[in-house]
Amino acid sequence: MTLRTISPALALVVAAACTSESPPAPVKCEAFVLPAGTDLLAPPTTFRAAVVPLFAQSCGFSSCHGNALARNSAGLYLGGKDEVPDATRIRKGLLEASSELTSMPLVVPGEPTKGYLMRKLDGDHCLLDASCEGKSCGQAMPRDNELLPAEVRLVVRRWIAQGAKDD
Repeated sequence: MTLRTISPALALVVAAACTSESPPAPVKCEAFVLPAGTDLLAPPTTFRAAVVPLFAQSCGFSSCHGNALARNSAGLYLGGKDEVPDATRIRKGLLEASSELTSMPLVVPGEPTKGYLMRKLDGDHCLLDASCEGKSCGQAMPRDNELLPAEVRLVVRRWIAQGAKDD
């Protein structure tokens, strides 16, 4: 074989190697671990001043959890970005069971690790897949995005740890 016949063949092999898609790497499902020394009881975290605005900003899109009249994929209203959220209704919904895992409440006051909400926010809900409807607990929240920053999730976690009060 001459260099002229090898070059086109080599070009085809290289082109095929560069354009073929490799399968996506499997998603690791690991339990969220709270950093050592994290104080969940301080500072005091209130629902109406800290948590409701966070939900409205991060979750309150009309296609997600922001439409009080619509039944979104999970049936959970968390306040809209362009409205005054109904905090009492939001909290009431958070104390109910998840539609994906009906045996687990979204929030267990005083116990952030026992509710489904923090599992979805922390991205370790996949550890519960065998128990969820359809054997899948779906996506982490917010859907189709990176997890909320740890310090934002800590606000919700503290509110739950401090009793998930309507304050």
